[in-house]
Amino acid sequence: MELGLTVSADYLPVHEILKLAPLAETLGFSQFAVPEIWGHDAVTLLANLATRTKKAILSSGIMNMYSRTPGTMAMTAASLDELSQGRFTLGLGLSGPAVIENFHGKKFSKPLAHTRDFVSMTKLLLSGKRMNYNSETLGNVKGFKLSLKLTRPKIPIHIAALGPKNVKLTAEIADGWIPVIMPLDAFKQEVKKIHRHLEDFGRNINEFEITPFVLSLTGTDDQVESLLRKHLAYYFGGMGTFYNNMLKRVGFENEAREIKLRWTNGDREGAAKAISDDLLQQTCVFGNKQEAKTKLKKIVEAGATRPLISLPFGTPKELAMQTIQTLAPAT
Repeated sequence: MELGLTVSADYLPVHEILKLAPLAETLGFSQFAVPEIWGHDAVTLLANLATRTKKAILSSGIMNMYSRTPGTMAMTAASLDELSQGRFTLGLGLSGPAVIENFHGKKFSKPLAHTRDFVSMTKLLLSGKRMNYNSETLGNVKGFKLSLKLTRPKIPIHIAALGPKNVKLTAEIADGWIPVIMPLDAFKQEVKKIHRHLEDFGRNINEFEITPFVLSLTGTDDQVESLLRKHLAYYFGGMGTFYNNMLKRVGFENEAREIKLRWTNGDREGAAKAISDDLLQQTCVFGNKQEAKTKLKKIVEAGATRPLISLPFGTPKELAMQTIQTLAPAT
């Protein structure tokens, strides 16, 4: 079973991550995904990881498609691929209106058209071709190509998608799909759907990766469940509407409404308590070693190529290390 690890300087100090990565690689983790929200940027850490790891895939998990242009994104991806000697995967996503408009100062408009154009333009540049493209959301660009020598002819592009139309588009234009904190029963159904989309587009299912972010924390004490519930409450209650709407679509409508209501009213503890035991079990990996590894196996059997272990906000260093060592493929 292949496993990856999500690492972020927003959760662990940078120097701790740089010590951790070589150890995690020896423990069998085959991918390191670096998220980016509104704290540390992903690129700086990815560049450092490229010089401290040898074999693991390095991926952005994710960078949004509004705050950088396709030209900037292509330069970044090509440079990281060169630095890592061909180990970089470009993970992209839309983020949401709150972040894009209130932090980056960009208009969050026509997300599907924007995704198609952004990925198409980035692919053109990463293939070494000259970019001549008329975009509905990004304007008209022409005449330029990357001036550096590309490390390989193709850098994989994965997309984090939740909505049905975006998932279908991901099957059409991307090399992989990144589901984020999706309940297991819903994940099984979504995998079947994306496989059907891939077949409809004439694509090989075996050449398409599915790398879900899996919220994980091993242990059996109350602190473990508390940290997981708080993280879920933040995503389902405070991260705009995408995750909350996803919950409603997959059978957790009552929980979604209650979590959102309590979070909106400033009741953070109440929002965490509104995470039902079923929702916790469906979305998270926790418990003792056998329980946690059995759950990961179920996620792989449901269609994951490489689950990405993600720790909840506020995880103490000792608990983080315990989880990484417990879930490591080599243990």
